[in-house]
Amino acid sequence: MSSLALAASTALLQLPGPLDSTLGTVFLALVGFLVVLFVGRIVLSIAWRLALIAAFAVGVFLLVTTFLL
Repeated sequence: MSSLALAASTALLQLPGPLDSTLGTVFLALVGFLVVLFVGRIVLSIAWRLALIAAFAVGVFLLVTTFLL
């Protein structure tokens, strides 16, 4: 790599990016928040299903042990 190409690549890396501003930081924070909400929504939907299945199973077990045993 020539010294001119090395100097050009170093200069490009030192330029501020679009996310270096306050607005860019807010944008990154909002994107991170949306990712957390999306993953949480998926996890909570699975948790709701497991909780409903567990409540139904315990209810059936309660009825069986109360009336049949």
